[in-house]
Amino acid sequence: MKKIIVLFVLFLIYLNLSAEAKVFQITIDNPNYKPIGIGLWGFQSKDKSSALILKSTIERDLRMSGFFYVDKTQHFSYDAPFSVVCGLSKIDNLDYAVYGNLIVENNDSIYANIKLVNSANKTLMFNGSFYSNKESLKWLGHRVSDKIIEYITGVYGPFESKIIFARGKGKIRDIYACDFNGENIERLTKWHTMNILPKWIDKYEISFLSYKYGKPSLFLFNIRTGKIRKLFSNSNLSISAVKYKNNFAVPFSKNGDVDIYEVNRNGRIIKNFTHNYGIDVSPNFTSDYSKMVFVSNRTSSPQIYVKDLSSAFESSIRLTFNGKYNSSPALSPNNRKIAYISIEKGKTALKIMNIDGSEDKTVMTGYNLDSPSWSYDSRYVAIEAEMGGVRGIYIVNTLNNKYFLAMGGNGMYNGLSVSGRFR
Repeated sequence: MKKIIVLFVLFLIYLNLSAEAKVFQITIDNPNYKPIGIGLWGFQSKDKSSALILKSTIERDLRMSGFFYVDKTQHFSYDAPFSVVCGLSKIDNLDYAVYGNLIVENNDSIYANIKLVNSANKTLMFNGSFYSNKESLKWLGHRVSDKIIEYITGVYGPFESKIIFARGKGKIRDIYACDFNGENIERLTKWHTMNILPKWIDKYEISFLSYKYGKPSLFLFNIRTGKIRKLFSNSNLSISAVKYKNNFAVPFSKNGDVDIYEVNRNGRIIKNFTHNYGIDVSPNFTSDYSKMVFVSNRTSSPQIYVKDLSSAFESSIRLTFNGKYNSSPALSPNNRKIAYISIEKGKTALKIMNIDGSEDKTVMTGYNLDSPSWSYDSRYVAIEAEMGGVRGIYIVNTLNNKYFLAMGGNGMYNGLSVSGRFR
């Protein structure tokens, strides 16, 4: 039976109603932990459709966070008496309530005035405004959701990011992007060829493997300007490129083995990261580039390794020993955790361990799990999976093991990557 660890740290900053107080920090290791009740009680507005879009986006985000159950039975304006809102939320056995106004000017500019009430201690935790336009209304909803998650759990939410992925049929697959909650799907490439295995390089640049010119090559693509350039095509085993400082880490075949190399933007090889018999792939780096996590079959089966790049010697350490096939390591942005895929008894599992290999645990088990990628807050993992017969992109809360379907659909191909926070 899993041990339950719940840490509540009370941050009381101000005692007046306009205070912005973070209530408690949550650390949970139990999938059955009681969810937090929150009343999402609408946004009064003359533009009913915009208010509904904002409310539905926030509701989707909060449910998908895995921390809350959402109640929508009441409706209050921004100017509603605080005592009434607080009293009704207590009667409804809710811990918090969110409500406000939405003002649309000139059919474009949007001002959302939001209040967050703590019904337990009768405080107004947040009272502020958010600005956007109609085109970015859902993104405004993500900002509100992330702020609510921060004030209630102590850590800013994960929803101001984008997921890139490959989807299509047969030999025609393209790169797409969507919001972290699966909405706002956008097709990025329309090349009528095979485009797969995308990775975020920075805010607007991605890399992926493409057969655009017949031979499989790695490309860099700016999603804002549409500018594209070939990065590398020395080997058909050059399947991915990830950022390493101002250059890239690319695994490819040379002299019969597959090693990981540093390559610059002109495709010139700078140095080896690995030099071993067998196959070394799937590099991931800590934020200071002092360590590299990767996959190697140097001990006969694919396993996860970590290498100290500050050492001049080969200093790779094997991290996984359970399971015959462990792959697709992803380092959390805070450099503490590694998410990876493990094959167990015919099924695939998403597992999480510390960067030193300790506290290895299974978070999710299903079919065709692939390409885990962390959110910028280091609490969630986006993953391709088939759960209950439904294939798609799932968002997994690694604190309590709850997962939610962000976007379903056939034709998904291994290769998924979550961006940093779009500010």
